[in-house]
Amino acid sequence: YDIEVEPLTEAVENTELEDEDSQVIIEDEDFEGINPSDKPQTGNNELNIVNAPMNIKGHWDDYYLEIIGLIGVFVYALNFYTGKSINNRLANAWFDHHKKLLSDSFYIVGDDGVSKEVSEGVLVKESENKFVIWCTGRLGCEGIKIEIKLLRRQDLISVLSQIFKPQSDTITVTVYLAPDDMDSVVLAVMPRKGIKRLQQEVQDLSHFATEKKVDKFDLPSQLGVLSEFSEVSNEFLSVPVCKTISENIDVFDSIHFSDYYTGFKISQESQAETERPKPVKRMIFNFVIPGFGKRTKSTIMETTEPLMKMVVHMMGRVAKFKLSKENKNKAEKHRIQVEEDFLKQTHNQRQEAAQVRRDERKRMEKEKIQELDAEAQRRYEEREYKKSMRRSGPRVKQLKVKTG
Repeated sequence: YDIEVEPLTEAVENTELEDEDSQVIIEDEDFEGINPSDKPQTGNNELNIVNAPMNIKGHWDDYYLEIIGLIGVFVYALNFYTGKSINNRLANAWFDHHKKLLSDSFYIVGDDGVSKEVSEGVLVKESENKFVIWCTGRLGCEGIKIEIKLLRRQDLISVLSQIFKPQSDTITVTVYLAPDDMDSVVLAVMPRKGIKRLQQEVQDLSHFATEKKVDKFDLPSQLGVLSEFSEVSNEFLSVPVCKTISENIDVFDSIHFSDYYTGFKISQESQAETERPKPVKRMIFNFVIPGFGKRTKSTIMETTEPLMKMVVHMMGRVAKFKLSKENKNKAEKHRIQVEEDFLKQTHNQRQEAAQVRRDERKRMEKEKIQELDAEAQRRYEEREYKKSMRRSGPRVKQLKVKTG
């Protein structure tokens, strides 16, 4: 580049040069060390670009986050498919082993509940760890629902939590009964350590059942019995039933019979109960698969066979059982009292809700009055006073008499 520097004179010292956008002040100090006679050398000033090879080689240490992420995805996917296949195998093993027993007890086993035509042998898969079997076609009940609830083996987080808090695979059998298939029966056999909590949370147990002594029954000491009448517990907890439970105590969890089953109580934190669920008749059996999920062989699912035979036996006994006349009258009085208590409770709740609405309406009216001027407030108070006097005064009926 050619740069020409004009000689500096004293006349241009501290001279301000103005252009359109800015103001430049030239000082002598800006040109110290520059000889006005020096000129830059001219020549070829083009840049020379050297084609150097790119270094694309890297170390594995630079990609450790990506490697860890890929390993995590691979382990999660491997665990998902492995756990899913184990749950499918266990559920099918349970169904295959108990299919003959169910077929001998029910006309239709394994209905899908979707197709219009009757289907059989269908194991309904609701999720990767929950399977359902529907059975129907038997006198004394409308049908049963068998829920095979397995561990979430397909979920890696659940597998890791299983190490610190072991859980078990469970089998839940729910028997749906018609109104005429069960008399007034409330009975429960469950672990003693949780019997108090369930008695407070389950509505029919809290209303009707009381704890009975287990000494007269040949049951393990870790179980407790809740029943409305001793007649009921003596009838259903016979010697063969207690023997089956004792011999399979590692598989047995609980049984619950009720002609007034309405589920669990509504907590106080949730919305107040204004409509009571319709009571239904149910028989609920809960079993566990031993081993806390560590034993995944198909043969482990055969351990519930004696208890499934007990289920069929208990269904027949419930259909034939009739409560004595004295206890039947007591049971009817208990249920009438529960209905009356519920009506009183809902009536009080409705009154409280109405009072809250009235208080809210009055509060809004006061806020509205405060926004009015003095004259409007006076007229409003007079109008309200007249209304209150009309409400408090005696009601007089006017009669019109025609003359002539």
